[in-house]
Amino acid sequence: MSRKTQFTADDIVKAAFELVREKGLTGLSAPSVAQKMGCSTMPIYSNLKNMQALEDEIVQKVWCLLKEYESKTYTGDTWIDLAVGYVLFARDEPNLFECMHSGRNLDLRYELHEKHWQWQDERLDNYSEFRELDEEQRMRVRYARAMLSHGVATSPNTEFNRFLVDNAEILAGFMTNASRALLNGFKTLPPLDDAKRRLIEERTSRYKPS
Repeated sequence: MSRKTQFTADDIVKAAFELVREKGLTGLSAPSVAQKMGCSTMPIYSNLKNMQALEDEIVQKVWCLLKEYESKTYTGDTWIDLAVGYVLFARDEPNLFECMHSGRNLDLRYELHEKHWQWQDERLDNYSEFRELDEEQRMRVRYARAMLSHGVATSPNTEFNRFLVDNAEILAGFMTNASRALLNGFKTLPPLDDAKRRLIEERTSRYKPS
């Protein structure tokens, strides 16, 4: 008599991750994961609290994959490579990218955004181009460039935008020039007044972009 296959929580998360990678979060359900694994739904509910717990595990794996992209060398400039990696991740893994930003557990999303921002901050700790910046200038230029990166990553599929994103070399050149322009521009800006600084601190106390 053949022995029944035993599935672990890790097996289930890996299968669900691949399912979301193929079909997005809308394709995630206990029956669809079970079908992909070739089993009943029983192992899923035996190993995980509920489907939200499974989704949370997937979202965390997505952020780990994003780090892999952002850790690669594209230009040799750590700050610029973070941006290039972010855009290439969105290009290569559109369903996972969407999952990262549309997970239903908002508290987890805020937590992972915050941890990712801190992880990037550590990578930029000795970044030479930031040495002349004070803490406020550094924060402002990083936020501005984060908005630029996200805008490129989510830009409509127009002919020009596809040309930019589909060619890694051209993308790297664009991000280099745009990042340098932002950096030079923010060096000359006057400090924020107290009211604006407090507003930014309130708005960003729980959320920081990639």
